[in-house]
Amino acid sequence: MQGTNEIYNSLSENETLREQLMLVDRLGLPDGWICAGYIRSLIWGLTLTEKQDIDVVYFDASDVSEATEKHYEALLKSRKPLPWSVKNQARMHLKNELPPYTSTCDAVAHFPETVTAIAAATRNDQFQLYLAYGAEDLHTRTIRPTPLFSKGLPRHAIFQQRVTDKGWDKRSDLRIACQFETNS
Repeated sequence: MQGTNEIYNSLSENETLREQLMLVDRLGLPDGWICAGYIRSLIWGLTLTEKQDIDVVYFDASDVSEATEKHYEALLKSRKPLPWSVKNQARMHLKNELPPYTSTCDAVAHFPETVTAIAAATRNDQFQLYLAYGAEDLHTRTIRPTPLFSKGLPRHAIFQQRVTDKGWDKRSDLRIACQFETNS
């Protein structure tokens, strides 16, 4: 089983990810990261599928227009034709009907699953890894809701729908948990 250091080393040494992170870094996005399912897939040794995109998130409260996000997507696609998806987390709280986020990492911590609440970035040529809820669920391949999406809360239905839509409930290599646990 991989530990946090092994995950860090594996991702930081992944040439494809490093190239993608450099492309994102060159855009100069404030607090820019590649996150979520793409990073999880790299940790689990999966490859990018046609249905999957490379989620790029950033935080810029001074410009929350979707047009700016699309502009950044187009720049990334012109430099490397991949399925980039760019979202400014300074506006995503509105879509998610939550109080404003304070940073990109705060927004990532509000993603539905612990194994999705992850991000990687390059800052001053140094690799950074953010694991909002640690590495245990990544190690055990446990799909667990983050606190706002736990069983008994209104957002749990969103978590359940994602489990179904992504086919996680049909995979024998994954474990589904319905409650967030602080000791995991």
